Amino acid sequence: MIAMDINLRHLRVFMQVCETGSLNRAAAELHISQPSVSVALAGIERRFGAKLLSRYAAGSQPTAAGEVLLMRLRRMENQIASALAELFGVSSQRDPTLVAKCLARIGFRQIEALIALSGSGSITEAARSGGGSPAALHRALHDLQTNIGRAILMRSPAGVAPNALGRRLAIRWQVALTELEQAVDEIRENEGRMEGRIKIASLPLARTLLLARTLLLARAVNPLMAAHPNARVEVMDGSYEALSQQLRTGASDILIGALRSGSDLEGLRAEPLFEDPYAVVGRSGHPLLNSDGKGASLDQLAAQQWVAQRPGTPIRAAFDALFAGCRDAPRASIETSSLVLMRAIILESDRLSMLSRRQIAIEERENLLGCVPVADEVRSRLRTRTIGITVRENWLPSRLQKTFLECLRVAAAGLGQA
Repeated sequence: MIAMDINLRHLRVFMQVCETGSLNRAAAELHISQPSVSVALAGIERRFGAKLLSRYAAGSQPTAAGEVLLMRLRRMENQIASALAELFGVSSQRDPTLVAKCLARIGFRQIEALIALSGSGSITEAARSGGGSPAALHRALHDLQTNIGRAILMRSPAGVAPNALGRRLAIRWQVALTELEQAVDEIRENEGRMEGRIKIASLPLARTLLLARTLLLARAVNPLMAAHPNARVEVMDGSYEALSQQLRTGASDILIGALRSGSDLEGLRAEPLFEDPYAVVGRSGHPLLNSDGKGASLDQLAAQQWVAQRPGTPIRAAFDALFAGCRDAPRASIETSSLVLMRAIILESDRLSMLSRRQIAIEERENLLGCVPVADEVRSRLRTRTIGITVRENWLPSRLQKTFLECLRVAAAGLGQA
């Protein structure tokens, strides 16, 4: 993590110089010497690899790179402060200086110690992953708790662990520190170097073949990489629960897949890309695929054996809604979130499943699976899910990330018309 080799107080010195327009005034307000300010600024410019301040006889002003860093530092500081204000609750309202006083005592090592512990099973494991010693990590955590003046740690069977307040604080701060990574990428972008990293979380549908020869992500990533060959793209997969948690903690930037609603979107923002209608799917030789022209009725479908996704997913909600009110609703004797397993089961049996046609594009082309023709009463009850992008509510993308989002929208527009 980039913050490990940066001094938080040095970054605040840079911010103070930008706000006062003078090294001398900044030194006076921070109660440090002017040479100390110069040393701090030189170290920051060296770390970010760019000239951040232009010095004139009348004072100092941030360069274009300095403006980028200043904007990101303000966002980071606001998020760190907001997390503390949430922790202090009404106390911060009674004493408006409480958060500022606490911020002045906290350094990056303390912040990252809490983040490391929150993501590990023990202090030993956290120290090992961070390359430090357990004693140093324990000391940083103790100092942090003392500086905050609130209990954020507790004893657990594995030793010291963050309590609920500590875990919440760690998540908020982990997201705040991503602003530094964004600053590095944007400073390079200002120099014409599009070398940033895009971290994508992809739900199963977004990785499934959507058209005969195209993938949603491929159609977005390929033009991006053609234009910016030095960019880096990381794609992570998993369940919605795991991927949305990664998104909330800053481990990914963008989540692509079926959109959620309600409490699943707390702290997140969703953008629809296209609609993806559901279908009843079975093997190519299934009796209902060769039924008369009227299509399968609701009673016929209810009499079948089904493979369903786990409760809590949009597709399971659509399955339950299809048979809502039926006297003899089918029992989903097999539940799985694995599309690979679901396809395998229906290929080898007469079980049915609810999927989208796009999710079986390969198998349908090879005449392995097909969409069961259904009666009008069934078609009217089948739902459509929305495929889209989910990001953090306060996320501010870099130029490269904005370019990727545009590529994704263009790719999705073509798929939505297919």
